[in-house]
Amino acid sequence: MFDLATIRGCFDLPRNLEELLASQRQAFMDFSDGLYDVPCPMQFAFPAQASDCHIKGAHKRGSQELVLKIAGSSKLGNNGVILILDTLTWQVRAILQDEGYLTTLRTALAGILVAELLPWAPENIGIVGSGHLAKELHNLACLRFPEARIAMWSRSPDKARAISSHTYNTPDALVAHCDTVFTTTASRLPLIETLPKNSPLAIIALGSDDEEKSELSPTLFTQADCVLVDNLSQAMKYGDIARALKKGDLLSSVPIELGAALASGINDNARRIIADFSGIGAQDAAMAAFVVPRLLKA
Repeated sequence: MFDLATIRGCFDLPRNLEELLASQRQAFMDFSDGLYDVPCPMQFAFPAQASDCHIKGAHKRGSQELVLKIAGSSKLGNNGVILILDTLTWQVRAILQDEGYLTTLRTALAGILVAELLPWAPENIGIVGSGHLAKELHNLACLRFPEARIAMWSRSPDKARAISSHTYNTPDALVAHCDTVFTTTASRLPLIETLPKNSPLAIIALGSDDEEKSELSPTLFTQADCVLVDNLSQAMKYGDIARALKKGDLLSSVPIELGAALASGINDNARRIIADFSGIGAQDAAMAAFVVPRLLKA
């Protein structure tokens, strides 16, 4: 059993960033190649407490480990645990009491993987939100794109200013001045309604991971010339793309799984790109495979 401090201490983010990205990149590609068994997530909502809980699992074929992740989020913060079980004996090999940190990290890494796929090098990055995921993305973006200008918008301006000296008063103003925008909120109403007509823009939505949350207007998907998802079947149920389909909006681009895009690239002529992710168990399994050997060796 490993607590958060021990997990954080088993690797150094700046030094191990390339290896972490490679691990997550391979997980997405392996998932799209059918090498993971990943069931539909279990999701629980607790409106009275303004909280929710997601349970995800994954088994990589050929492995003797099953990974189950429980992650909860509320106004009081994030928490969670990852279980690694032996599929032969069903003994628990390890319990990662990561308090939701590994979920935050792997979600941020997925966003960076998309940013690296873009036909342009991100120069003006925007982050919508000011919670744990927003902070982690700001940290990773500073490491991965050191020449880029990184700006924030949040409903809590003081929290945004505590992360970045560059902030905007509205989401629209942030979008108008950025070529790459990450959304990281638990909003129930769309925060971004339109896409600029001329400038290239990628919106990477990482917060709307259930049937209730919404960060992007459904009409955005009728304007994009490239739409990325992490799991095609899951995207039909969760996230903003699912809401667009239920509303009857016709997508302007056939969605592509991130794993397939990482393997083959995306169209160099794409100028309006939307990525809408709800998180898959393969990401958690890859994080467990990354940290557990380091923890056992320590």
